[in-house]
Amino acid sequence: MKQLLVLLSGDDRGSACLRDEGRASASITDVGYADLPRADDVIAIVPAARMRTLTVALPPTPAEKRLAVVRYALEDQLAGDIDAQHLVIAGVTDARAVVHAIDRAWLVAIVDVLRNAGRTPRRIVAESDLVPAAGGRALTWVWREDGGFLVAPDGRVGILDRSNETLPSGLLLSLRATTDAARVVVRGPASLAPEMTTWSAATGASFVLEPPWSWHDVDRSVVEQASDLFTPDLESGARRTVRDPAARWFRRAIGWAVAALVLHVGATIADWATVRLRADRVARDTRQAIDEALPEAQGDLAAWRRAYAAKRHAQGRPAPDDLLPMLADTAVGLGELPPGAVRVINYEAGQLTLDFDKAAAPAVARAASEWSARGIGALQAETPGALRARLTRE
Repeated sequence: MKQLLVLLSGDDRGSACLRDEGRASASITDVGYADLPRADDVIAIVPAARMRTLTVALPPTPAEKRLAVVRYALEDQLAGDIDAQHLVIAGVTDARAVVHAIDRAWLVAIVDVLRNAGRTPRRIVAESDLVPAAGGRALTWVWREDGGFLVAPDGRVGILDRSNETLPSGLLLSLRATTDAARVVVRGPASLAPEMTTWSAATGASFVLEPPWSWHDVDRSVVEQASDLFTPDLESGARRTVRDPAARWFRRAIGWAVAALVLHVGATIADWATVRLRADRVARDTRQAIDEALPEAQGDLAAWRRAYAAKRHAQGRPAPDDLLPMLADTAVGLGELPPGAVRVINYEAGQLTLDFDKAAAPAVARAASEWSARGIGALQAETPGALRARLTRE
């Protein structure tokens, strides 16, 4: 019986291998899907680079509901509309599911071409599922000129870049995330043998070279054991019912709004705590300074001010909180004030508060520059039927 393996590497063209009783008889590269040779059995292979394979935490769930749970879990991890992805659970171990995600429209279009050409695939499998397991906690690197791909022990697959000077960044990240003693099985050409020691020394992992791997050489039994991606909902023209986009985006908007609210509340609490901490530190430093300058004040700022004012007065000098110096500096700027414009004068804790008649507003405005020149800060506000200015020496 002739078997045709087709690697779906392009949108309308790919590679193929025609096998007779398990032995490869012909390899074809860059051939249109409609021009493939005929065979008794057609197997389509999705390249690792054309799909995403990842693991998802899976709570205890009946088998018939697992896909719905996985779809919900991946909704925010996969770019674009989740309904545009063809999802297949490849396996479940230790409460985690290995999931293949493929662009649905791309895969359906190729299946349509194959069907119309009379080459409908009996199975569609993932290339990464055909790679022999390295065993234990080892990573398997299928080396290729463009970097190839990496299969993790838990089933995750990473597409690797390649540099002539360094190891692929995806490989280095996987090694960094590995908690066990790392071992990397490199399926590549013999020319890589000298690199094994260098890579092992550079990363601390054990790199082991094994013969190159290719999908051409996969045994029939391996193909049959791989997860079949040709599920019933992938039939030509079939599309998963797309959920209402407005409802989906509304749900996401609600989620983002809740997250933003939580973040805002958390940031507000953090800011409040920071301000409170700084205020406590200033108060503590002030009490310490007062204790050093005037122990008998026992940290009381008002008592310290009174003692300091008494000391200044005993020397014949004004104190910072004295009313008369403040009135003198304030009056200089109020030479054009209309008679009777001042209604109330109040002085407390170094702050002079003046209530003016509203007709005095122009004179008070002109006085502001003079007050500033004398080191007095002025805060003005209108009150019912009056104008209030609060003056503080800066």
